[in-house]
Amino acid sequence: MGPYDSLDQCLYCKEPRHNADGKPRQTFKYTPLIPRLRAAHANKARAQQMQYRAQEHHHVPKKTTDVFDSTHYRDLLHSKVTVDGKEIPYNFFSDSRDIALGLSTDGFAPFKKRKQTTWPFIFVNYNLPPDVRVHMGNVMEAGTIPGPKKPKDADSFFFPAVQELKQLEVGVVAFDSLSNSLFVMRSFLIRVFGDIPAISMVMRVKGHNGTRPCRLCNIIGIGAPGTKTLYVPLDRHNLEFGATYTGPVQYDAASLPLRTHLEFMAQVHEVQNSATDAEERKLSQKYGIKGIPLLSTLSSLSFPTSFPYDFMHMIWENLIPNLVLFWTGQFKDFDHGEDADYRLMPTVWEAIGEVCGASSRTIPSAFGAPTPNVASEKYQFSAENWSFWTLYLAPSLLKGRFRNARYHKHFIELVQLLNICLQFEIKDEEIETLQVGMIKWVQDYERYVRPNSGCIFAYMLLCTVDSIIVLTPNDSLLAPSRFTSFCILREALSLLVQCGLIGHF
Repeated sequence: MGPYDSLDQCLYCKEPRHNADGKPRQTFKYTPLIPRLRAAHANKARAQQMQYRAQEHHHVPKKTTDVFDSTHYRDLLHSKVTVDGKEIPYNFFSDSRDIALGLSTDGFAPFKKRKQTTWPFIFVNYNLPPDVRVHMGNVMEAGTIPGPKKPKDADSFFFPAVQELKQLEVGVVAFDSLSNSLFVMRSFLIRVFGDIPAISMVMRVKGHNGTRPCRLCNIIGIGAPGTKTLYVPLDRHNLEFGATYTGPVQYDAASLPLRTHLEFMAQVHEVQNSATDAEERKLSQKYGIKGIPLLSTLSSLSFPTSFPYDFMHMIWENLIPNLVLFWTGQFKDFDHGEDADYRLMPTVWEAIGEVCGASSRTIPSAFGAPTPNVASEKYQFSAENWSFWTLYLAPSLLKGRFRNARYHKHFIELVQLLNICLQFEIKDEEIETLQVGMIKWVQDYERYVRPNSGCIFAYMLLCTVDSIIVLTPNDSLLAPSRFTSFCILREALSLLVQCGLIGHF
């Protein structure tokens, strides 16, 4: 099945498809989605649980508590379904039994001390209540791209899933155990989430290392003097630009150049329809887009707003560790200088690390996993460790440790904003607080920490908050699913263990 079904060799590595004995060199197994959704409706207990979207969740204006409060979902309620360019005479979610789906993918190495990776992709049933929708028995693992490296063409593996999703947009016959009758079952994919490399692969964009590093906006990355890494400072007045730079010297943090669906789709078609390879490379670099993503054939998704940044990866695995690297003078290839007042003295940092390592003796295990020594055992830190360290340990441990107190104040302002993000519900006035607070924090970050070398993960805070209402916040900002990608990856690993494909971990 798919566009490469009849090929005898790989388009990329030119290796033959089959071994000498005629058997496939590698296989990809896909578990169909439709039979599982049918089975869910046929089971009375599960069908009752799936009434959450239509019956239990009540949208309260000016308050965000779940994916169904996002403007993307609310707009879909008043929009016609479109399949292959043809408008269908019914709206999205016009039936109370219509199912809202999320899709997650990520790469992981199933074996220790090996670099081979595999890429599971998993569906989340948003019709289930938030507190159970990512439990092991409720997520639906559809397939695992076998590896051993990141797939060159992920769309070829997503092809059977997209074919099913297109069927589900039209509708398939299913049995409703609650009414004891047949009905037309429909389901719509409304958001896709994962870390930046995974979503860049799905969206077919360049990613955070490209000239256009942000998938939500059109900011242009630039190289800081003496470094090989691209950065995204808002203020660029004091920078020396190359001859090819045509961007602004100042970005307005309150009015970011956000991408729109129409603009994005026009650009992907322009890249895809390039007359020559040279033109394609030029346009791809200009827009940060590689081609038409297969998921764009689903009218329930909006590019790029249906692909929000994942809170866990953006904050706990990138922004906070990068701040620590700044404070300890180890961030990338910058010459931080011993006299930089944002640098913590080595003895101070070692003392902080010792206190972190000893904290588990007095903190009950119910609060989370033990915190390793942040100075000597930072490599052991997980997203959970960084979260606990940031929210509960660091505010006290860093107080009075910087040579300039403004850096501690700056960090506390971030913690206050993160605590708002992690609430179970966010009011509109709190979103406004986030917008103002994040703008100030990023601007102070540029002035305080490293002028003219804005960190892409700090900048992404602006893009995320600027479109927080448009995005589906449940998996990107709110507490019920703040570790959704981590949980889903864990469930995928558990499934592989149960199937005997990998050992216990």
